[in-house]
Amino acid sequence: MGSGQKKPYIFLAMAALIAAFLSFIGNSIAWHISVIDAFPGMMILYAICLAGIGIKWILDKIGVLKKLPTFAWIMLVGLLITLPGFPGSEIVVAYTKKVAFLAVCTPILAYAGIAVSKELSRLKKVGWRIAIVSLFVWLGAFLGAAVLAQILIVLLGL
Repeated sequence: MGSGQKKPYIFLAMAALIAAFLSFIGNSIAWHISVIDAFPGMMILYAICLAGIGIKWILDKIGVLKKLPTFAWIMLVGLLITLPGFPGSEIVVAYTKKVAFLAVCTPILAYAGIAVSKELSRLKKVGWRIAIVSLFVWLGAFLGAAVLAQILIVLLGL
């Protein structure tokens, strides 16, 4: 394997580190959460990202599940280590609770916005039809989440 194939994964790890740093600063400033309190949780979140990136790199190297994106692996690692009954899950949850969700979302969404802005020429070619498709996707996601939430509320008796 040449070093060129490792570069996307190194870039992802560096991007995750930058996002973690920006989230860490935002967490401290906007939510007034102590740097000392938030540091372990942020490092756990970064380690989850690195684990997902590493899994994707290994699976790509051996040619298994190549179509599953890195983000999915990161989410699966995070889901697994926070499941009740998983060794250490209580510790992971306790530390990551000290990291505000919006502090993590802000740099990631900013990066996504920059990435999308680079594709504006393609977006212009598609035209107004993409707006209609987007509205239906958003509507479907919202309604799907609302229906699922309502089902769970009824089933759990909340």
